[in-house]
Amino acid sequence: MTGLKNQHAVETQAIGTIQNELPRMEPYPELHARMQMEHQRSTIQAARLDDLLARQGTSKSIAKEAVSGAVATVAGFVHAASGDEVLKNVLAAVGFKSYEAASYKVLIALADAAGATADRTVLEMSLHEEEEMGTWLHDHLAGFVQAYLERSATKG
Repeated sequence: MTGLKNQHAVETQAIGTIQNELPRMEPYPELHARMQMEHQRSTIQAARLDDLLARQGTSKSIAKEAVSGAVATVAGFVHAASGDEVLKNVLAAVGFKSYEAASYKVLIALADAAGATADRTVLEMSLHEEEEMGTWLHDHLAGFVQAYLERSATKG
């Protein structure tokens, strides 16, 4: 239960962080569109976790949700003043995707140990989505750097 509650808080943080960063990604249309999709995906993943928790007769941790929401808000402001914020945000997203994927792998192992085999399919779906987004970000890093450099050259 603790792992599911923790992961729900992580998804809540992802949702808030993406919401804060989306307006600053508008000059990068491909990234912006993909992050809008990721925002929707994180919302769905949080709902899946809500369902798993409800099946077990519990719900998300309100305290963890509040802390995660505050962290997402602060994180959105950390890079806001920097000219290379889009690069920093993409690098942070790459790391966050790795963390989320690893968290889902832990939850799958915990579900197996608890005999919650019905939860495994739901958790594997989210794991696959996190890995897919992490791969997409990795595959597009060079393009984001190039787009950033082109935007910087036209400003300066």
